[in-house]
Amino acid sequence: MKLYVTISLFFSFLFIARAQSDVSLDSILSKPHQEISRFDTSGFGFNQLAIRFPYGSARVLNKYEYKTIQSFRKISVTYIYSQYTRSQPGQKELDRARFEALVKLDPELLTSPDVQWNILVQTDAVTPAGARQLFHGFVISYESPVDEEKKSVIRADLEELIECARRKPPVGAPAYPGGNTELFKWLSATIRFPADRIKSEASGSVYAVIGFSIDSTTGKFRNLEITGGASEAHNNHIRAILGKSKPWLKGRQDVEFLMRIHFFIDETGSKIVEPEWLKAYVTKDCKGVNTDSTVSAVLDRNKHWKKMLVVEDVTGSMLPYIANLLLWNALKVNMDNTLHFVFFNDGAGKEDYEKEVGSTGGLYHVKPTTEKVLEETMVEAIGGGTGGDRPENDIEAVLEGMKACPDCEDIVLISDNYATPRDLDLLTQVKKPVHVIVCGATKTINPAHIYIAWKTGGTLHTIDQDITRLAKMKEGDVLNVYDRSYKIVNGKFILLSKM
Repeated sequence: MKLYVTISLFFSFLFIARAQSDVSLDSILSKPHQEISRFDTSGFGFNQLAIRFPYGSARVLNKYEYKTIQSFRKISVTYIYSQYTRSQPGQKELDRARFEALVKLDPELLTSPDVQWNILVQTDAVTPAGARQLFHGFVISYESPVDEEKKSVIRADLEELIECARRKPPVGAPAYPGGNTELFKWLSATIRFPADRIKSEASGSVYAVIGFSIDSTTGKFRNLEITGGASEAHNNHIRAILGKSKPWLKGRQDVEFLMRIHFFIDETGSKIVEPEWLKAYVTKDCKGVNTDSTVSAVLDRNKHWKKMLVVEDVTGSMLPYIANLLLWNALKVNMDNTLHFVFFNDGAGKEDYEKEVGSTGGLYHVKPTTEKVLEETMVEAIGGGTGGDRPENDIEAVLEGMKACPDCEDIVLISDNYATPRDLDLLTQVKKPVHVIVCGATKTINPAHIYIAWKTGGTLHTIDQDITRLAKMKEGDVLNVYDRSYKIVNGKFILLSKM
């Protein structure tokens, strides 16, 4: 069994992808190939460049485009080809020839310790004609200086996402007979007022946000989710009422709806049930910055997190996850459940030698009232600095967030899997459990992020897994994530091997 030892700056962790300064083509080509049905070429993310090849060829179609990003720091390189070609004679030679063509464009790719290499194989094609319809080549993620012009581009792209969340039902969406006016009239007359809870609320009002879709066959509500509300008992009452709704006029199956209902006592003492708005959207139709659904997937699975402090890395290739957090807040109208946000960029342009553990800086705080305020803080944090070196100041950001929001209960750290925090020594000062959402993880998790969740008695989360048993683990125990094993040795997580 091959043993992978991981070392950190302070805790002897080194993420496996960073183990050596030089990487060989043989080691890259022998990496596990992750399967996907088809690579989405509808739009690449911000700070990404596609290097394209014809089907069955190692001739670069757009080699001159690479010069526009040659001076920028490369974060990851993903090679993408089709499964059909894998079965053909000479595929291994073709793969190597394509890598050699890429390295010819930039020999430093193989000497940079920062580059994460990945290989994706598309499974949709079963004929040569089908394979020719797929993307073949490399997608390179890079980090460039963020000037005012680039900030404007980021801002415009994020605003497109917000507009997607705010828009009225798209063409072809299911509709209530008589339209929203009739729907709201029926809800106001039918849903019972939660009087006892309202009287006890200092604000005198309660909001319930209802997420749902409409079954295209029956016209009935499905996938009902209620956020907020007066109580679980009253939310169950709302569910029961919606179950008695007239069938909706049928439409697109992929439309998701959000509706907010306000319960309050007005100045005359009247008990009011007021549906305020109905939104509808199709997530895949949202344009703008390319998003990654890791953050929203985790937050959707963990609706029990309350009074959140959300701390997010905005350096490097994190923009798709930043955009996803913004889109999720806009769609779910969840900012009332997040008491405080902190975005960190590891020093706001400081030189690497100036960065001190605990006082690196580059922290941007906000308690937004609207998606626009949240978006602007994100843009300022991104524009304030790109981080420079790979290590980040995650724990400093968590501590500053906790200081600014002592009433925050659930601490959520959205971290870059490929950046090991420089300030793990500060974890002894973190007195609340931290829920760590790991972004960019495919098969291997950075042991440093597992360590953060374990040391604080928190939890670890990937796009499809919630690992909640870390707090009970002790020396010698083994954690299995995906097909990798991690063992606690001398108080640190060590990546052992594939299972």
